[in-house]
Amino acid sequence: MAELVKPGFYQTSFVVLFLVAALLLLMNKLWFDKRFTINIKAPNIYIFEYESRAQNLFSLYNLNSLLFKIISYTLYVVALFKTVSSSQDWSKKQFPEWHKLLIAVAFYLVLKFIFEIVLIILIKKGKFLSKIRFIRTAYENYTVFYLFILAFLTYYFPYQTPLFFYLIISVSIVWFVTLWLNLYNSLSKHTDLKTYQIFLYLCLSEILPIILVTGWIIFQIL
Repeated sequence: MAELVKPGFYQTSFVVLFLVAALLLLMNKLWFDKRFTINIKAPNIYIFEYESRAQNLFSLYNLNSLLFKIISYTLYVVALFKTVSSSQDWSKKQFPEWHKLLIAVAFYLVLKFIFEIVLIILIKKGKFLSKIRFIRTAYENYTVFYLFILAFLTYYFPYQTPLFFYLIISVSIVWFVTLWLNLYNSLSKHTDLKTYQIFLYLCLSEILPIILVTGWIIFQIL
């Protein structure tokens, strides 16, 4: 099993990662204000520009957004760990080191990418791959921005109780389900994918990676 650390170790790491993520946000806000604003307010509007943006796959904005995405997911997981360790008797538990969580989150995003490619090949819809990825990225940028804020509020919430932990989990589940429903509606509107194909896409590229990475983290703890 991987080397583990006490939950208190995350304090400094959380602050450093949060500041790095905030800097990435600031860069995108200052240099790509219009695109950034649309991404965090109305992602469904932005997908209509996918053809003009497809050539900018490796733009600074996208690279910043990818790094911000990895850090935000990591901050969120760390915030959940902190809440659990503060609100329940987990004094004897140890958690994965923060950089291993970064790797786990990066692996989660890689799994999403690989499963997406595999499914699109299987259903023979390769011509829609760039559009599908663009739609998904638009919603991911929207979600991760607010996940970043939620991680901060969760980590520094003064009343760390079991009820608060379950509340955060419930809110997170509702949030992700809402995201997937919006993604489903956009894929239905802007592609000719059949209902079962969209359902398979969401299960394979969105839900399965979460289950696999969550299972790995739980295994590390227990």
